[in-house]
Amino acid sequence: MNPPERMRLARIGGLEVCSTQASGQHFDKHSHDEFVIGANLLGEEQVWLDGRTFCASAGAITTYNPGEIQGGGAREGQPWRYVSLYVPPAVLAASLGLEQLQFAAPLQQQPLVASALAQAVEQCLSDDALLRERGEEGVTLLLGEIARGAAVRLPGSADIGRGPVARLQELLAASLEQSPSLEQMAATVGLSKFHLLRAFKQRTGLSPRQWAMQLRTRRAQGLLRAGMAAGEVAQQLGFADQSHLTRYFRAAYGLPPGQFQRAVRG
Repeated sequence: MNPPERMRLARIGGLEVCSTQASGQHFDKHSHDEFVIGANLLGEEQVWLDGRTFCASAGAITTYNPGEIQGGGAREGQPWRYVSLYVPPAVLAASLGLEQLQFAAPLQQQPLVASALAQAVEQCLSDDALLRERGEEGVTLLLGEIARGAAVRLPGSADIGRGPVARLQELLAASLEQSPSLEQMAATVGLSKFHLLRAFKQRTGLSPRQWAMQLRTRRAQGLLRAGMAAGEVAQQLGFADQSHLTRYFRAAYGLPPGQFQRAVRG
């Protein structure tokens, strides 16, 4: 029995993400204005690209430049699952700290990257705003890895140092009730989005949104100890509502805010 066909789309951070589950899907020859990146998760895709043909199996990443003629798909009746990114040239170049770029290798076998991209896309498709932000971070980091695999030379980041990360930590800590966009964070410290995320993760082990969330939950703990109501804590620290606070607080500390507050009072 073939799986039901399903396609989910979202726009985030200037690009479009798509998650598709289909059977025997086929595309006529066509082109895009954007860079197209695909991660094949299940099944095998037969690809026609500007006169060349090749096969993309599960775990493969495919990369297409704007204007390239492409086509193909899965054989009749074959279950096929994949995720796709559609990234305008200016958005991709700015994200990676380049003036312009072009993919030179259309196929790379990277099952771990494909799996990580699928997870990031799922976060981008979430109803949870904080998960969508985390998904954007994940996609942006993976864009750099995929570009390298497609023979794009990225500017080095060894000389970034501690300064930009420390400045961003100060900015985030000073206004936890706000959630600056990735573009705003990168502009504040004068880095591309990819290099900012990479440097931040190298220095802290977390992405900026993960780092800000652990600080929010830590401050929530202090406010709850002081007797502030959970709803007020959620509002003061930038959670969407009390249930949002509860979800992240329980994940961090193993119990919901109300139970924690009763325990420390008792």
